[in-house]
Amino acid sequence: MTKIGALLVCVLLALSVSGQEANAQVSPRVAPWVFEIKGGKIEPDLDSYKQFYGDSSSSFFAAAFAYRPSDWYEVGGELGYMKDSGRGLLADKITLGGSVEYMLVPAHLYVNVFARFSPDQWVVPYAGGGVTMAWFRQEVDSQPNRSGRADSGYNVRAGVQVLLNRLDRSAAKRVAEDGLINTYLFLEGQYFSTEVDGIDLGGLTYMLGLRLEFDFTR
Repeated sequence: MTKIGALLVCVLLALSVSGQEANAQVSPRVAPWVFEIKGGKIEPDLDSYKQFYGDSSSSFFAAAFAYRPSDWYEVGGELGYMKDSGRGLLADKITLGGSVEYMLVPAHLYVNVFARFSPDQWVVPYAGGGVTMAWFRQEVDSQPNRSGRADSGYNVRAGVQVLLNRLDRSAAKRVAEDGLINTYLFLEGQYFSTEVDGIDLGGLTYMLGLRLEFDFTR
């Protein structure tokens, strides 16, 4: 998380310097279609997760697609993925035994609201929420596998986007001619909850991502 924060600070400083230049700024405009790819860590809510898997967190990746009816909000869907391996419990439920693998694929539907007050704003905070469901699979040596779909739950999220158009204005202009209007680097935290048999499979995620905004009508 420290490395991610340091990277974001470096980008902010670079954009601050470039923003002082007065030549040919590329001003973003509303682009209705959004694609995001992001990755980071998840801290699952599962009891004894650290005991079984050796750490309280695991790698997490996600991709999202959204539609923006206006400049200040969007409606989207997101699919995430995590997989971890560790050691399961023996039949006595106390002693650690054979290997165990756990996979989780959460799916979110969400609405995000943006604090965007000008078309060329280069730091944009946002927050949102929606509904969640998830597919899971757990494989434990010498025990029956478990898999299925969790009950519907919820998700909340907040983050900050940094406009990258200013880094290379000439390239941004050329790309805009092909329909890609705005590019952002963003840092996002999420919390989601979805249960199966009373066990919460959700958790806290924090991710660094790249956001692309398109206008296919150009």
